[in-house]
Amino acid sequence: MRKLLLSLVVSATLVAGLYSQDSPVLLTIGNEEVTLGEFERIYKKNNSETSMNRQTPEEYLDLFINFKLKVMEAEALGMDTTQKFIDELEGYRKQLARPYLTDNETREEMMKEAYERAQYDINASHILIKLPPNPEPEDTLAAYERIMEIRDRIMGGEAFEVVARATSDDASAQRNGGNLNYFTVFSMVYPFENVAYNTPVGEVSMPFRSAYGYHILKVNDRRPARGQVKVSHIFIRTTENMTDEEKVEAYEKAQMVYDSLQHGADFGRMARLYSEEPNSAQNGGEIPYFGTGRMIPEFEDACFAIENQGDIGEPVKSIIGWHIIKLIDKKGIGSYEEMQPELQEKINRGGRTEVRAEKFMERLKEEYGFSENLSALNPVYAAADSTLLEGTWKAGELALDNEILMTIGTRKVTTGEFAAYLESQHNRVPKRNLAGYVDELYQKFTLETVMEFEESKLPEKYPEYKYVYEEYHDGILLFDIMDQKVWSKAVTDTAGLEAYHQAHREAYMWPERIEAYQVSCSEGAPVDQIRKAYKKIAKGRWDEHELNDRFCANDTIDCITLTHLLVVDGENERVDQLNRIQGPGPLFEEEDGSGFIIIQGIRPPEPKELDEARGQITSDYQNYLESEWIKTLKEKYPVEVNRELLSGMNPS
Repeated sequence: MRKLLLSLVVSATLVAGLYSQDSPVLLTIGNEEVTLGEFERIYKKNNSETSMNRQTPEEYLDLFINFKLKVMEAEALGMDTTQKFIDELEGYRKQLARPYLTDNETREEMMKEAYERAQYDINASHILIKLPPNPEPEDTLAAYERIMEIRDRIMGGEAFEVVARATSDDASAQRNGGNLNYFTVFSMVYPFENVAYNTPVGEVSMPFRSAYGYHILKVNDRRPARGQVKVSHIFIRTTENMTDEEKVEAYEKAQMVYDSLQHGADFGRMARLYSEEPNSAQNGGEIPYFGTGRMIPEFEDACFAIENQGDIGEPVKSIIGWHIIKLIDKKGIGSYEEMQPELQEKINRGGRTEVRAEKFMERLKEEYGFSENLSALNPVYAAADSTLLEGTWKAGELALDNEILMTIGTRKVTTGEFAAYLESQHNRVPKRNLAGYVDELYQKFTLETVMEFEESKLPEKYPEYKYVYEEYHDGILLFDIMDQKVWSKAVTDTAGLEAYHQAHREAYMWPERIEAYQVSCSEGAPVDQIRKAYKKIAKGRWDEHELNDRFCANDTIDCITLTHLLVVDGENERVDQLNRIQGPGPLFEEEDGSGFIIIQGIRPPEPKELDEARGQITSDYQNYLESEWIKTLKEKYPVEVNRELLSGMNPS
């Protein structure tokens, strides 16, 4: 709720950003000058041609002055120095900065790259030499030399699949000779995808590294993309440890299900009865759309081989069992515009985000003339010990080392700052090379330092960022001081609210109202006798309790309900039908009985009690508090306006 109100406050009260230094002063509030350019920009932002409540500059000026007065008072009271305010503004600032700290140019390039790749499926084989998550330099070198030796064997004429079975650390290579079958964009980690789509068919790549280790791959085929398919399927499982007899039983079960389908059995019902894949079985066998590389090859090929929607293919055998497939739908690759939301969502995940961050960093480094003095790291390498891996390392006097480690724009970063950063790292990490860990933290420190510098430059680089940031600053202050001086005060100041009501009772009047009673009788109640006693009801002699004692004595529950009514014309249809004629009206039927209306008389206009109009009275009291407060603010911060400048302002 607070964020919603704040956004409304901000949108209604856009504050100043970067203003023309040559613009004349339109008004002075206290000691603060407001230029015509500032006011004109703000006015036009909030009074565009499409605005529903467009105001003239003269009308808007009063709103603007009141806003400025309130913010000035909030600042005078120190509300912008509280930790609560600082934390809230910082939260908004981080949200606001986030879109500016992204390389949108690279993002667009990657989206187009991914779309182009989506037009094709790749069939490739690979060999993997694994590396641990944080390898030592010697481990990395050994893995690279090994993968190069393996590549030399293949380039020397040995069959890729034979070498893969003998050398690859990918467990599936023993079964498939390293062949990954067909896959498409986003199916593999980004480094692997890059090499696969950039290696010609029939050629073997140079070694490349991913999070898993070193790879080489051979592209076997490249074909136009199949698109996506949606199917229902029935799965009968087979496993390697089954006996021959059990495997035959599985085949016969699959054939029985298929034969039943051919004779008209409902596919969904058969899936629920016989499919051994529980997740899809409960949905009648239906599985979501999928594309190339998402399913085991035999199943995938069988799905795409079915031509017509609704057709059911013969049982297909895969390494895990038998599949009976019904085609629901096929669709090709959509246009770039159609796929943009999906592409944008997918490139924000995985390795592409790292590449985007690296490119953005390089661009910022170039823009700000980044330089580094790596020799300044030597004291850090010397001081690093096992406590750094334990998260308890202390910088000591090294934190005072003023040697320049890096420079970015006007910012010079010292060795001592990096040492203090290392001390702040309290995470325990597995045993590893200390120098390598220092290098890793240095790269992280560099990234954070460059991004912080870029963040500090956002107001200079992007005027709209500065405008919106200041909107949030003043909007939070406005909300807080209005809550303190007006909104919450009106709710909690009971004595003030009651006094305001007493002083303005004539402003909250009931109009002339018809006073009546509605008598509702359950089925079997002597409604005619009750109706004859209307005068005693109208005069208040018989209330609901008395009526039930007299006419419902034999009932275990009350059979009569009496409702007092005070209504204006048009508010109650049954009362309106009696045309204000005093006495009982005709009987009417209700869901479980009958009833009638008694017109008692006409109540003249009278003031509303506080509880009868509390919402409206509270709102008006808030407006009163605000107007009185504004008067005191104008005395505290005198306002002077150059009306000639205002009259010459073009509102369009």
